[in-house]
Amino acid sequence: MSGLRTTTVLIVEDQMQIRGLLASVLRTFGVGNILRATNGAEAIEILRTVSKDPNAAGASRIDAVLSDWVMHPVDGAMLLRWVRRHKESPNRFLPFIMLTAHSDPARVQLARDLGVTEFLTKPFSAQSVAVHLIAALKDKRRYVKYRNFFGPDRRRRESLSPEERRDAEASDEAKGVKFYDPPGDLRRRMVNTNIDIQKIIDVQREMDSWAEDFRDWTDDFLRQVDAALAACRSSETADRTKPFNRINFLAHEMRGQGGTFGYPLVSQVARSLFDLTLHNLDRSDACCDLIEEHVRVIRAVIREKIAGDGGTVGRELLAELKKANAKFLRASAGLQFVSRAFQESNVEALEEEEETVEKEAPKKQLLSSSEDSEGEDQSSDVAEAG
Repeated sequence: MSGLRTTTVLIVEDQMQIRGLLASVLRTFGVGNILRATNGAEAIEILRTVSKDPNAAGASRIDAVLSDWVMHPVDGAMLLRWVRRHKESPNRFLPFIMLTAHSDPARVQLARDLGVTEFLTKPFSAQSVAVHLIAALKDKRRYVKYRNFFGPDRRRRESLSPEERRDAEASDEAKGVKFYDPPGDLRRRMVNTNIDIQKIIDVQREMDSWAEDFRDWTDDFLRQVDAALAACRSSETADRTKPFNRINFLAHEMRGQGGTFGYPLVSQVARSLFDLTLHNLDRSDACCDLIEEHVRVIRAVIREKIAGDGGTVGRELLAELKKANAKFLRASAGLQFVSRAFQESNVEALEEEEETVEKEAPKKQLLSSSEDSEGEDQSSDVAEAG
């Protein structure tokens, strides 16, 4: 534990609640000094201050950065790029853990291309934070400079023998790749450091105790969604970009927090809402109606305190939402106006909806034919009577 007591970690997270939770988690693990920033711009100023005036910064060095991805005005990707490439960066070898609800392969690849050390997805647990923190602090990889890339060797070579590793690096060097050994002080301090399993259990219990607070935060998020949705309803379709962006951002925050605090259903529904509003492709009244349906389901989960998978009630709520999503997709003016992620996550529901429509079509046609026949019979009776 001594290695962590002398370690300084910079947390960069725009949500006050998650920022506070991460600080509490690291403190319980034994991290000695914790600095905080609300976005990438603040983090850059802190990094600059540490290198120029340690007393003013409250730290003589920063040993690792734990940063969210989606922030304004400077996000986690821009911060990572600055750390790895900018001439004013105080330590281009700084271990960097990216924290995000975006876990799609393209996003992970972009983080690797920017030189990330570890990638931690939301929702997170005490154990996942511990694993990635220790892995970043103990990372033994050499750093690579090749064209515009600078960061830890993306090809992990732990399984190679020393001879195989030397041969591989010699081959890379012949192609113009340059290798650098990061400063060894941090690894020396961390060599015998691990986080006790009891500490991880204690932290998870603390995180679970925040569930009541999470419900309050979610109520606040939903009120903000309501306000943005009201702005959409009162404006023309072409003027709905800003409130739709706001709804998409709020959905992103909720999907990252739900599972962390024992409400994975909130994360699932918020993920669907995020995909629905992604890129503002469809800003129709029908889309506003579907946003309202997502809000209704999340409110039900929070109101009824439906934790975990929710059992039968949880499955019914998700089934209702999937059905609403399918109806929206089937009635959409064009699937090109709906994000690919939203389409792919509702493929099965859409197929079921189409099967139902196909089964009902013959019945409607038969009923229509029957009504027409009755009409003809009545006409004949009238003619005969005449």
